[in-house]
Amino acid sequence: MLPFYLRTTVGRPLVGCFTEVPSLPFIKSKKYSCLVAGVALLEKAGYLGADVEMLVERVNEIYRKSGGAVQLTLLGEPARPYPYARFEGVVVRGPPVSESRFRAVEEVPHRELVYAVDAAARVLFDAGSFKIVSAKVAAGAWRGVERVKIFDPVKRVRVVESLDEAGDWLAEVELEAALRFAKENPGALILLDRPLFFRSGSRARRVFKALVERDWRVVGIPKSSSIRLSSGESAVGYVARLGNRLFKGLPWAYYPLLEGERLGGVGLGVGAARLSPDAAAFRVDVTWELAVRADFDYLAGMLAYLQDFTSPGYPLPLKIVHNLSRISDDELSMDRELLLEELGVGRAESAGRRLLEDSGGSEFKSKYLWGGVG
Repeated sequence: MLPFYLRTTVGRPLVGCFTEVPSLPFIKSKKYSCLVAGVALLEKAGYLGADVEMLVERVNEIYRKSGGAVQLTLLGEPARPYPYARFEGVVVRGPPVSESRFRAVEEVPHRELVYAVDAAARVLFDAGSFKIVSAKVAAGAWRGVERVKIFDPVKRVRVVESLDEAGDWLAEVELEAALRFAKENPGALILLDRPLFFRSGSRARRVFKALVERDWRVVGIPKSSSIRLSSGESAVGYVARLGNRLFKGLPWAYYPLLEGERLGGVGLGVGAARLSPDAAAFRVDVTWELAVRADFDYLAGMLAYLQDFTSPGYPLPLKIVHNLSRISDDELSMDRELLLEELGVGRAESAGRRLLEDSGGSEFKSKYLWGGVG
């Protein structure tokens, strides 16, 4: 079955299909026959049919709400959706989406010192009430597009009791690496592969404040965003579609989605940018000081200059450190063995032996407790 799009009388796309369902003569609508066939295929793939139908209805409802009748203000003007996000129970609202906030982006060649850092984490052991998590921190320095140095990856390990604690810690180890570099290299452009929002009271928030005090040129480029529109859509997705219509394949920047001198505890601005023709749009977080001192489209042009043919639409330094931070299965297995040996797994009643017993489902249990298989 091949999907295609049929135009309705109001100009909105209607999902259809090239095949009917001849075994269901009571179905008159091609749209409905396609839906039933699609649900049947998803059920064969293991999905619960009721869940699929509810999902389809909910997604259609979201886009009907955003593409239906135009709402008017009290003055009779068309109402525009506005972006908002919820941080620690507080709703932060941005200005309504406007075409006037778009700017064309041109690459800005530069020789600025750029530092990119990323960290990846994996669970070494899950003991139920706690987890032992390993993180690998990768970082590198560039002078414009010229690579200066790739630093040796640093591994960190920690006991955590919740996902929130693990997330805070992962952010903390990234920020600590950035802070060390900023102390030795003031004025560098710091690139992070994450949003610049950190939980209040967390050590990650404190380290981030120290970093911004040392170097305010910090940019976060997360691959996903929780910022939504009042219509229910993704804010970045909506802005991307609008930008594609306005600029027809050209790079663009949009600012702001959200901004505030006290946002995130230190002052932040959030925008979106597409750095290359036909590339995906990304959310871009900047510190408040950077937002005040530099035009957002100029900053986007500096980021666009850092891409190459292997990473269209995304700064190459972040892509490189992201790949270097990955922890392979073989590496994880070796780290598990080394940690168990350090905890004395070979001795009865040792912490290593008890950890192994509590971590059920691991091949290491059979290897250390029963001598392995084969």
